[in-house]
Amino acid sequence: MPVFHLITALVGRAGVLACTAAVERTVHGHLQEQIMFLRRRDGERAALVEHIQAEELAHLDYAETNLRSGSALARLLSPMIALATALLIAISTRGDSIRLRRSLQAEG
Repeated sequence: MPVFHLITALVGRAGVLACTAAVERTVHGHLQEQIMFLRRRDGERAALVEHIQAEELAHLDYAETNLRSGSALARLLSPMIALATALLIAISTRGDSIRLRRSLQAEG
């Protein structure tokens, strides 16, 4: 990820905001999957993750509100940053996040 940090910093404010939005959007999806899983099993933990998700959504809202159109480079970086973030989540959960997503999709 340090390469993305360098590139987004060089792009300027639009790059930083695009990076923030891409990361937060990806994290939001991951947290939403956790909430869906926990609601059926542990309401207290689900509420805790919902609180964390609200903080992350505030970051996302800020980035998207202030990003406006941004630069072309920032728009190009966004999907790559989202993919890198998703990969880091998968690695850090040892693949459990992927298995959870598949399980939730199978449950419908």
